[in-house]
Formats: sequence, structure tokens, C-alpha cells
Amino acid sequence: MTRTDSSTDVVVIGGGPGGSTVATMLANQGIDVLILERDRFPRHHVGESLLPASVPVLEELGVLPAIQDAGFLRKWGATMVWGREGTPWSWYFRETNQKYPHSYQVWRPQFDQILLENAKSQGVNVLEGHQVTEVIFDGDEAIGVEFTNAEGVAGEAQCRFVVDASGQSTLLGRHLELKQWDPFFQNLAVYAYFTGAQPLPDPDQNNIFIESYRHGWLWSIPLNTGRTSVGAVVDSKTGQEGIQQNGANAFLQAQLAQSSHTRAMLENAEMDSEATVVMDWSYAA
Repeated sequence: MTRTDSSTDVVVIGGGPGGSTVATMLANQGIDVLILERDRFPRHHVGESLLPASVPVLEELGVLPAIQDAGFLRKWGATMVWGREGTPWSWYFRETNQKYPHSYQVWRPQFDQILLENAKSQGVNVLEGHQVTEVIFDGDEAIGVEFTNAEGVAGEAQCRFVVDASGQSTLLGRHLELKQWDPFFQNLAVYAYFTGAQPLPDPDQNNIFIESYRHGWLWSIPLNTGRTSVGAVVDSKTGQEGIQQNGANAFLQAQLAQSSHTRAMLENAEMDSEATVVMDWSYAA
């Protein structure tokens, strides 16, 4: 097999929202950018609930019309069961943000692909199915990356700067041994998707719903696909022990059974995906 080598101004590791955003902003400044993304889009990813601070970023990228046309639900705030009272209470973005009073609940495979396609349209060179295996250093200076494509062909991209947008893979953070776990927040999340969930009452039906319970907290995020993203965040040790004993599906159902409002919302719903476990994201690099 033949190596595939190239050179560019900036290599961005990862084509998710962070990678596609920084790449588009750089390309709009006339900088030559290459994104190396290990997966092929659309690809699944959790994290569907955006904040209003993302809206001006989407405007700057020129992608907001496409986001609006996609039909994602407008998210006006959050409804919570948290604290001593068991009654749900809501707060709204408009209370502190008059200019951007809403954000979106997005279906990530579609949302991420919209951003990546937008990056391509702005002149970013995007190579999907290309996994970066190592960052090349000259002393303390990053001067390129090594990668492997989906066919197993190795390659090297030389550059002036490297942006690590690999998310939880934290490729550079691990390479440079900079990753520091938070000693307090040691959790994991178990989530799945449900159809037929009961929405919150008007006007909160598009809100994210968060409910605390004995072992942690639960989220419910309505999506324009008709599905609801539902997850439990628990202590990492407790979660690992329960998942090892009973499996992820049973563990998630057991957490939901301990809730009050979330359980009622899902009474007539069906879990239409396998439960997925996401390890802790509480770290600094």
C-alpha cells in the first residue's frame, strides 16, 4: 500500500462540533485546514441539549439557517426536580438572555453532519475514516500528525499547528500526560432512547427535564424525531458494579424505577435502543 502524505497550515483532529467549528472559522480567515475524522458521518453521539451561547457561534459559521430548516426542537429552558422539594420547577433562558432566548434540542448524527458539511463548503479539506495515531513533535513544537485511513493505509500530514478536537479521546492530553481527573466528580452515565414518552406540560414540553434521585440524577431530552434521550448519571463505582452484575439495560431501568416524575413520563414508552455507558468527562487537560 502507498502512504498518503500531505501538508497544510492546520490539522484538526476530529470532525465533531468542536473540530468543524474551529476549522470553519480558520478557513474563513484564509487558512488552509485539514480535518482528520476517524468515523464516517453520520455517526451516533450523545449530548443533544444545546445552550443559547451556541446560537451566535452557529450564526458566525453561517450554518444557523440549516439548523433551523432541520426542524430541531427549540429549547426555552429547563425543568428540574432538585433539592428538598419534589415538585418540578422551571427556569427560562429569556430571564438572563434577551437576545438569544432559546437554543435547540438536536439529533446529533444530523446536527454534526450539518456542521461538517458546512466546513467542507467553506473550503476545509475533510477526510473521514482517517484516524490520527500520533502527533509529531520537533522538540516542544507540534509539526504534524500520523494517521491511518479506513483501508489501513498509513499517512503523515505536516502542518504549522495541530488542534486536538478528539473529544474524550483526549489524544494530545494523553500523549503529553496532561489529563488530570477531578477528584470529586467521579461519575458515569448510562443512557438510551425511548419512543412514546409523555412530554412535559405546556409551555415546558421542549425543555430538558432533570430529576435528582437517591443515587444521582436523570435527564430526559425530547427530540424532533419523536424519540427522547434518557440517561442516568451515577457514582462511577456504583455504576460499574451494577452494570457488571446486571448489564447496562437492566441497570438503567433500575435507576428509572427509583425516580418519580421520569418514571411516570416513561410509563407508556418503549426503550428502542440498547443502553450505552459513557465514562466520566470530569477532567482537565
